[in-house]
Amino acid sequence: MKKSISYILMAAAMLAASGLFSSCEKVSPQGVLMGNTSVDDRVKQSMIYYAYHGEDLDWDLVDTIEEYSFLVGSDSHITYDPGRLSEMLQLGIEYGDLFFCHLGDLADTKPEYYYNTQIALYNAARTWRGKYIKPFINEYYTADDGMYYDKRITPSTKNYLKPWDLWELPFYPVVGNHDITHNGWSLFCDQFNTSFYEFTVKVGEFYDRFIFLDSANGTLGDFQTDEIDNNALQNDDKVIRNTFTFTHTNIFRPSMNEFASTYCREELYYLLNKLEEWNTTIAFWGHVHAWDDRMFNDVRHITMPSMNFVDHPNGGDDLIVRITVKKDGSCEMERVGLHCKEQSRKDLEAMGYLVKTK
Repeated sequence: MKKSISYILMAAAMLAASGLFSSCEKVSPQGVLMGNTSVDDRVKQSMIYYAYHGEDLDWDLVDTIEEYSFLVGSDSHITYDPGRLSEMLQLGIEYGDLFFCHLGDLADTKPEYYYNTQIALYNAARTWRGKYIKPFINEYYTADDGMYYDKRITPSTKNYLKPWDLWELPFYPVVGNHDITHNGWSLFCDQFNTSFYEFTVKVGEFYDRFIFLDSANGTLGDFQTDEIDNNALQNDDKVIRNTFTFTHTNIFRPSMNEFASTYCREELYYLLNKLEEWNTTIAFWGHVHAWDDRMFNDVRHITMPSMNFVDHPNGGDDLIVRITVKKDGSCEMERVGLHCKEQSRKDLEAMGYLVKTK
């Protein structure tokens, strides 16, 4: 009798979950939207990119910079209006944040939505370049050579000289379940190249490590865990001061009204043990559109609310977070507000965004 009741409740939950989405979207038994790629496929593709470009992601800050900050947002679900993402980027540029991280479900997987996201990032990149990217001039280079450098990076850093347009906005996303539906991985990958990667920030003699994991299917998958165990990410003698991890699918349930983790039990234990092994300072999670902040095994776990207009039409004072890493390696967390209102399609079209669906 109890087993029958369990099956009935499970079927009701799956029907309720499927009712939230259109008939063309698949829902897994865990309630996670399914795409047409597996996490193994995405990580294999990501590792090819990372093998050639991994070192280019690292930061080597000049000696005059002893502390830095970065912004973290989640679940933008961009459709026609990328205003909340643009607001986040503008706030970070004005404040002087070193870079931006995003915890998945960036756009809702239509080509026009990713086009709009790309425009928002491109516009922010122009502002960012104007503030930080300067022409490089010495006895070998003149302004006519058209080479530029980031004034925050030590001149000895590999590939620190680039033409103006090759300096890309330092925006580091992870892939979410909405990013992989409707063949969305191809759109995400075309813009961001990888779903599994890391980089370091060098401050003096110390390094802070930033790890980005693919959990868009509600699992890390066999290939990704094997690559982690085989030290596929940077494996060298750097003295790591802090480690920060970023992924989409959450572990902890913020409240009784939110989903708990969809990782299988063994994988959940594996991930918690790996975070402890990495001496993780803060682990960031998204997916459930709700705030949670707790300590577990000396790791601070922050689950982020969403940034989108549907959940927060009037904005809020606490939709994203800023982490400041101090000179002594300690970290301060500040919640930051987003308040812009959704714009009309007429205004968006005048700004160059796509607002019509074919």
